[in-house]
Amino acid sequence: ARLGTRTVPAMMPAIPLGILLAALIAAAAALAGFAPQQPLLGAAIVAALMALPMCALAWAFLVDRDSLEGAASRPEESVESRWYDNAAAGAFHDLLIFSGLGTAVLFLTPLEIEGSVGLLAVSVVGMLSAGIRYTVNRRRG
Repeated sequence: ARLGTRTVPAMMPAIPLGILLAALIAAAAALAGFAPQQPLLGAAIVAALMALPMCALAWAFLVDRDSLEGAASRPEESVESRWYDNAAAGAFHDLLIFSGLGTAVLFLTPLEIEGSVGLLAVSVVGMLSAGIRYTVNRRRG
């Protein structure tokens, strides 16, 4: 990571930053009533579970890409990025069709579903569509 004019290993600032982020998440969980009987224990558990992922996230944001061997200089222009962009665009169109047809079915029939179930179905269809399209694009080259 570059700090001003000097370069330091990215884990040095990532660890304290990740612990701070985990503590903030734990405080938010305690304030939201995550464990109403024992909020301090609940906050401690959340902080312990979130510390490593938050350190990894902080490292990912702090690391200097130029210091990584084999890293693409402009990843947004890679072939994988184009595969993803094409898959996301196609999945978006699939979601429009799926949600439109689903809305029509719910409107025209006496079938009723909860909103969370409907949103879960839309999310699953979107993820499956994007995943399948990405795999097809990757195989085509």
